Parts: sequence; structure tokens; C-alpha cells
Amino acid sequence: MDVVNRTTDALAAGPMGSAAPAARGRLRALVAVELQRAMRSPGALVGVAGFLILLGVGHWSYWTSLPPRPEDDRLFVWGYIVAMCGMFRLGLSEDRELALDEYLVSNLVSPLRYALSKLLATIAVVGIFGAGAFVCAAAASAGDFQYAAWYTVLMTLVVWTLLPVLLLVEFGIDTRYPALFVLLIFIAAVVVGRLALGPIAIVRVMGLELERYVYSSLAPLGVRALVAGWVLVLLYPLWRLRLVGRAGWSWAKV
Repeated sequence: MDVVNRTTDALAAGPMGSAAPAARGRLRALVAVELQRAMRSPGALVGVAGFLILLGVGHWSYWTSLPPRPEDDRLFVWGYIVAMCGMFRLGLSEDRELALDEYLVSNLVSPLRYALSKLLATIAVVGIFGAGAFVCAAAASAGDFQYAAWYTVLMTLVVWTLLPVLLLVEFGIDTRYPALFVLLIFIAAVVVGRLALGPIAIVRVMGLELERYVYSSLAPLGVRALVAGWVLVLLYPLWRLRLVGRAGWSWAKV
């Protein structure tokens, strides 16, 4: 109930005045609450710790190797995956468990602003973690900013393309760690794709035919990230229908 009380208090403390500023204030307040919930969750703490441990092990192995040292990610990618398994979430399952979505949509915010708050908070978490991962990778690599930037951009794009999958998983499965299911779906898609299309074709389909440190090779993945954004827009009516079905008709028009 502490989550419900904090969310209600934050929305009640929003700016007063005309309807539009008040609505924007509620959205900002709800995003702030969602961001706090995500950053303080046990999964986020474990994920960050796992990233730091794997990054440390990868760089210890790198720096203790005799030249020429291996040109790999130094466990950055695996560390990023571990971190996202703990913190990449919209929090729909927890809200359903607490009936928080039903309460908010019935009384305080529209379905659209509820959905936007979830998406914006998730994007903020990914962005904040990405910035921290870049700093940690740059420090561990003794200022190799090219290495740190490349893998941060790469993994951020991969995570963005998986946002629609995350939303669908949270629609159908009650779990506080939906990214684990997203990872399993991704692995299954790769395995099936390799068997059906071949290893080279599935890499191309996923936009992962990359040349290290050549940012133009990220263009196919960037296109898929843009498509993922439009897929989220197309999925909103389904999300709204689910929210209205749980909460009844909202007073809000959007």
C-alpha cells in the first residue's frame, strides 16, 4: 500500500489551475514516481551489481592478458543483459496486483497518460543506466571512449527494439521481471531463425550485421528501433482497452 499512497500523494500535490497544466503536472508526477519505483527496486540493484561485477571481470581479464589483447566487449554485453533482466520493466504486473492501474485510471489520470508515464519512466531508466554504463566502461578501459560509446549505443538500440515485446509480455504474464521472458523469447527467435533461415540470414533480419566501431552499420538496427516506436503506438488501443476494461470508463477524454 505504500506505493499506492506515494503515487496518490504525488498526484494530489500536482499543480493547480487550468485542466491542461494540471494534466501535464499529473503526468510529470506519475513519471517521477514510476522512475523512483524502478530505480529503488531490488531487481535494479541486483542488475547494477551484476553489470559492475561482469564488467570488472571482463576488464581484469583484458588488462592481465599479454599483448595483443583481445578485441572483444570485455563482458559489457553480458553485464548489460544481466542489468536489463533486473530493471527493464513497465511495472504493469505490480500495478495489477495492487489494483493501482484501476485506481489511477478511474480517478486521477487518463489511460493515455498512464501509459505514457510507464513508457517515459522505462525509457528514462534505460537512458540513465546507459549513461552510467558508458562512464563505468570508459573508466574501466582507461579512457577508451570509442569502446564505451559503441557498446552503450548498440545495447541501448537493442533494448529499444524490444520494448513492444516487453509490453506484450506484461500484458499476458504476471511477473515483476518480464525482461527474463523477453530474453527467452529473443533466444528462441534466434534459435528458430537459425534453423529456418540460416545463421547469416537471421543476423540480417535482426539488424545485427555489425562492423565494430562503424556506426553506419548500426543503421538497420536503428530502423528497427524506429519501427518499434510505431509498434508501441499501434499497441496503445489494446493497452487502453485493457485499462478501461479493468477500471471502467475514465472521466478523461484521452
